Amino acid sequence: MADKVLSLLGLARRAGKVLGGFDLCAQAARDGKARLLLAAADISGKTYKNLRFEAERAKIPCVRVEAPMAELGKACGVRAGVLAVTDEGFSKALLELKEAVKREGGICL
Repeated sequence: MADKVLSLLGLARRAGKVLGGFDLCAQAARDGKARLLLAAADISGKTYKNLRFEAERAKIPCVRVEAPMAELGKACGVRAGVLAVTDEGFSKALLELKEAVKREGGICL
């Protein structure tokens, strides 16, 4: 299932719907452009806490992906531990995939 997430993120990146880096993602959330914030498994706890704060303020979901920054970078072509998805369709698909994995008892996002 993790491959599906990374594949979907790669597709969203090619469509120009993914931003990388904390500052860009936080600004997109503040501007109302971000629909979903994603964090790599290996980012610091402080960065994740700050990302969750920005997500709560913007009233959008924030999810920690069970993939390290290197895998996210390979899938998306962006070397960043924090990503923002700016498209509603891609964000819904990622969240639905997360829920499907939860129901099966696995770990994906």
